[in-house]
Amino acid sequence: STLTDDEDTPSHDFSAMGKQSKRKNKRRSGAAGKHHRPTGLADDPAASAGAGTESETSPVNNIIKKIRHGDPRVRHAALVALSSTLYDSNSLSNASKKRRNGGGGSNNAVAEANNPTLLRALSEKLLDTDVPCATTAAGCLSNYVSFYCGGGSDSILEENDDGDLEVASDVMVPILLQRIQSSLGALQSLGTQMVNAKNSNSTKTSGKKGKSAITEKDKLWLSLNEQWSLLSLTLLTLAGLIENCPRAFRRLGANAFPQLLSVLPLASDSMQLIPKKEEGGNENEMEKNEGESILDAATNALRALHSLLDDNVSLVSSLPLGNVAASSAPTGTPPSVISAVTQLTHAIHSEHFSNMARLHAAGAILSLRRVLVLEKEENAIAGALQGEEQLVVALQSSTNDVIVPMLCSLFDSPIHEMNENISIDGSSTPKHLLTQMVALSQKLSTMKEDQEMESQIVNEVNSRKEPARMIARRQKKMKEDKKKKEEEERKGKQDNGMEMEIKDGSGDMTMIVEGGDEEKNANSAGKENEEALKQELNGVVQSWRDLVGSQKLALELVANLCSGRMDEDDDQMEGDMMYQDDDEHMWDSDDEAKLMAAASATNSSGGNNSTSPSELATCKSISSHHLPEKILVFFRKWIEFLPSSMGSMGGAVPPPALVSEEVEELLSTCALCLGNVVASSNLPTWAAAPAAAPTANGQAKNGVQWFWLELVSMLNSSNNESKPHVTSVMLALLRSQPESHSLVDSLALDLLVSLLQQQKLSNQTEDDEDALMQMHCNVISMLGVLCSEQQASRHSATVDAKVCRALLEQLRSSMNDNSAATNSIIITHEVLNVLMDMYGRDDCHDEVFAQEDVLGHFQRCLPGFKRRIKRAANGGDSNSRQEVDVWSETALNASRFIKYKKGG
Repeated sequence: STLTDDEDTPSHDFSAMGKQSKRKNKRRSGAAGKHHRPTGLADDPAASAGAGTESETSPVNNIIKKIRHGDPRVRHAALVALSSTLYDSNSLSNASKKRRNGGGGSNNAVAEANNPTLLRALSEKLLDTDVPCATTAAGCLSNYVSFYCGGGSDSILEENDDGDLEVASDVMVPILLQRIQSSLGALQSLGTQMVNAKNSNSTKTSGKKGKSAITEKDKLWLSLNEQWSLLSLTLLTLAGLIENCPRAFRRLGANAFPQLLSVLPLASDSMQLIPKKEEGGNENEMEKNEGESILDAATNALRALHSLLDDNVSLVSSLPLGNVAASSAPTGTPPSVISAVTQLTHAIHSEHFSNMARLHAAGAILSLRRVLVLEKEENAIAGALQGEEQLVVALQSSTNDVIVPMLCSLFDSPIHEMNENISIDGSSTPKHLLTQMVALSQKLSTMKEDQEMESQIVNEVNSRKEPARMIARRQKKMKEDKKKKEEEERKGKQDNGMEMEIKDGSGDMTMIVEGGDEEKNANSAGKENEEALKQELNGVVQSWRDLVGSQKLALELVANLCSGRMDEDDDQMEGDMMYQDDDEHMWDSDDEAKLMAAASATNSSGGNNSTSPSELATCKSISSHHLPEKILVFFRKWIEFLPSSMGSMGGAVPPPALVSEEVEELLSTCALCLGNVVASSNLPTWAAAPAAAPTANGQAKNGVQWFWLELVSMLNSSNNESKPHVTSVMLALLRSQPESHSLVDSLALDLLVSLLQQQKLSNQTEDDEDALMQMHCNVISMLGVLCSEQQASRHSATVDAKVCRALLEQLRSSMNDNSAATNSIIITHEVLNVLMDMYGRDDCHDEVFAQEDVLGHFQRCLPGFKRRIKRAANGGDSNSRQEVDVWSETALNASRFIKYKKGG
């Protein structure tokens, strides 16, 4: 007995991963009942209050009665029904969207997935003595976590959701930990029995076939597989709780750490027990998927461990370091850090574990390293690392000698196999998966069109009493005309499958109307074919998500390695910079003093950029493995992926929305990663052309020049959607590598100006407007880097005038743009800052400033800019207080700039 929606739950392992984005997953617990009630849990308010929140005949109570029934068959049937209805992935996704849009009020007449009483009852079933019941309940809750709580950009489980939080923290956490502990004990026992059965089998087969021993071993393996499936879903839920529910996370503490680590060696041992196919035997479906539940459980355990350790200073600091002998450690002490690093390193080396599992293991090690090594070095704590040399060596060795090479290898294969159908190791490539996805989607679409046409024929026959054959011929003619039109649009490319369906359509359609049994059989066969296609498509989609998700997580880990130290004082500047009136002068001297003091404090606290010895060693490892160059080539391959792949398929069919969204997210993550790589002061300057760059431009004389030329080449491509990401990396390179400024020739400058004048990227959608705004901001900042600060002596007045005109044109455009108020504020903010940087120094081009009437533009722009900020501050748009404060500071600086230039 398996969970019907089990295949969907792993898809949300990649919605959000690593430190750069919050990963989505969480599980809920249900009311405690009379059967199999776990001990030590909070009481069910509904049960203790008598009448409670639902009546005895309410839908929720009716469901709870069934899932608490004494007969496991009744419980299992009720749970399976829930998994395919209320806790089905589509139902949960729709309910999540409804709640996020403000339409999620409770309705006692209808059972809702987020009902606390129902969630308590489902959580209770995690400890059901019947494993199929417990597994199905875990599947319901993991679906709830993945598709309801993790269905949007922010977690639904907020601090003000008291009912949800109580279920998650007070009920679900202890149940999950108890379930994990029970499953680990059961797996250890079953593993021992499997080994004994295996030895018994080898002894008996010497004289006989050993038939009874083989049968016993198969039964044990099925039980083992059931327990791993249950444990996998439980761990998936625990990972979601850690990531989405701070209250549940705080309740967990260090209790989950040893249990999560215990999964890894147990998984490796269980993989050795997988039954081998007999010689000459046929591999059945069960044997094809052997070990899948074990590997899923290991992946979920590592993911939960990664989430548990990530930025959790208190937990990591409380763990024993492992410098004392294990024999002298007190009983019940959690595994030491050194022991944990050893196990995680073995997981990275394991040939059984997936790339996602290995990446989460690497993320856990990096989380330990940040707290126990980097933070102590950053804070220069005297003697902080004395006596911890063994720990430092273990963490640094694992990072530089294991994790960095692994990350490098993950970016090698995609570079060479992006546009191939099959990879070197036989696994699917992005192009192969996309081709399968498009083909299966077209088949499903064609099948649905045929079903709709057949249904129309039935309706027409019943309403007009016309002969079915006449209607069928007319419908056949319609389909042939439609097919002919599609063939012309696709430039001669044909789909023979649909034509073959049409040839025999007349007879089939007649039978649909005239024979009841034949109609039922045809409908049944059609539904079976449709379900088979859906299952195949789901498998392809899951493979796509696995592939892209692992690459995104790898990029996030590299970005974290190169991110350096975060300035924790960035968000401490909070002032009441609200506008009090509509007058042009909206600040008094006290407001200005507050902003100036805050800016001074920020500047004084951000000056410590020294590189620690451990960071320097890691940066050398990254550079020696040519990881930055490989990621840039990887970036180019993904920019070219959709145009190239869809072009090879004729270009008539747009890529699936899922693929477009995933590629966009991957490019965004890659741009962030490359920005951190090139901006990190820890990375040495590339003194020679990169050796590991197969597409390196032949004109490049050194690494920085190669980076710039590659980025300019990408920017010249026809893929407009990628330009915001490319310009983001170019900006990071110009800011962090001063020698790159000399690489911007007249052609590159003209290209940047033309991008600033571009009015749209692709479609006139909200996302397209945001992407266009981001590209414009990147270009504005690049022009500012090239023409501000001490650069006046390096560029001519002609170049200065060209840049100034482009910026003023953008300023006028943003002042007249009322379609997207927030975007216009952002563009105005960026342009004003760059112009103040260009002309705020004594060595600027004053003649250009006067000739282009920059001061007049400031005076005309500022009043409207302030009014827009005021509207944004009053809640007209969904802007954060920090954004409004930044804009307010820009407006204040612009007022001061006007006074300065006027000589006041």
